[in-house]
Amino acid sequence: MARRQDNAVMAADFKAFVFKALAHPLRVRLFEAVASGEKTVGELVAMTGEKEANVSRHLAVLRSARLVKTRKDGLNVYYANSLPCLVSMIECVNQALYMMADENMKMACCLRSPIRS
Repeated sequence: MARRQDNAVMAADFKAFVFKALAHPLRVRLFEAVASGEKTVGELVAMTGEKEANVSRHLAVLRSARLVKTRKDGLNVYYANSLPCLVSMIECVNQALYMMADENMKMACCLRSPIRS
């Protein structure tokens, strides 16, 4: 029984490690960007408007969590999604955000204007 609990704890730790790697808005953007195909750091810098050092630092976090993989071609390093199954998870989060926004909009429509004195 204890061994099964140890495995469950270890599995939860690994899952948390993956979620932590995506726990920054820029890393989510970078992960989504490479989901559609390989990109160089330069392309990702242009897409995000962030500084190269910042993009590289966040790519290193994604790489250490094995969410992205690299391929070197000459002077260029190409980044690609190594876990395509996570794209559907992000799409699920997008749907949840749309539903929450829709519910908030419906609630906001029910509010009365503030009373003016």
